[in-house]
Amino acid sequence: MRMAVSIALWCLLFVVSSTGCNRERFGRRSHVLRPQGEPEILLMDFTRPFSLEPLAPGWYHYEFFWHEPMHIEFVTKNDVPAIKLSTRNSASMLIRHVAIDLTDYPWLSWQWYVEQPIESPVDEKTKKGDDHPARLFLLFETGAGESRPMEIIWGNTLEGGQYKYIDGFAHYVARGGNQHIKQWFTENVNLLEVYRTIWSDQEPVTLTEIGLFCDSDDTDTASVSYFAKVLMKKGH
Repeated sequence: MRMAVSIALWCLLFVVSSTGCNRERFGRRSHVLRPQGEPEILLMDFTRPFSLEPLAPGWYHYEFFWHEPMHIEFVTKNDVPAIKLSTRNSASMLIRHVAIDLTDYPWLSWQWYVEQPIESPVDEKTKKGDDHPARLFLLFETGAGESRPMEIIWGNTLEGGQYKYIDGFAHYVARGGNQHIKQWFTENVNLLEVYRTIWSDQEPVTLTEIGLFCDSDDTDTASVSYFAKVLMKKGH
């Protein structure tokens, strides 16, 4: 089954990389979150739990073929309202439909907490070791209509500021290491800068999907993580 989900994931990444029309793979885009000129826009807010079955409009739970999804629940962790994501040899993505121009809103900010990290001797820079307790999946669309996916991850041994590439698919490490577990962290990442490090052209670009993605299927392990508010801010 681990092989099945790995194949499904890499097929998905190939498809969304090749053409913009395949955004529909993440569900029919409705209730798309768009900024109205405010200084910051809240993309994900877990202070008030919303329906998971059926999922609230504007959201989509992407599940991989022949594999169990992550477990999702709303909790309060150390006084912080949050969403709790748990995996045990499982994987899935909770997607939010958005339309955010990175030129106007280059900063991505969020809170996360890793309770149970991925414990595996397999190199996380390989397909067989490509599991992380917390990820942000990001899908962009250029002015020419090309879809470009990437991820921001909590590294297992990789440290903040590093990049990893698997078959050309880019991951930016925002934080990592077991020394940081069981603590809330607020991250502020210049997403436009990260994007242009990966794609050096100056094409106009829009963030169209953002997802919380946790997995432990390749390493046959388990993980527990939490996310709080996810938002984007205008440049300073």
